[in-house]
Amino acid sequence: MISVPSTILACATCMADKGSLVGQAQGFAILVMLGFLAFMFACATGIVFSMVRRQRKYASMHPAV
Repeated sequence: MISVPSTILACATCMADKGSLVGQAQGFAILVMLGFLAFMFACATGIVFSMVRRQRKYASMHPAV
């Protein structure tokens, strides 16, 4: 099984026929989930950059003694 990875295939329950509506729905569901994941990462990145920008602005207004 380790030496021949081409023989490892998903069963019909996990992988529908490529031309069927179920297979298309599974593909779109994966794309939607990846879209949500990308949106969440973008939000987290925006929050971090916002905090960094605010910290730099605060540090420039109040120099260290």
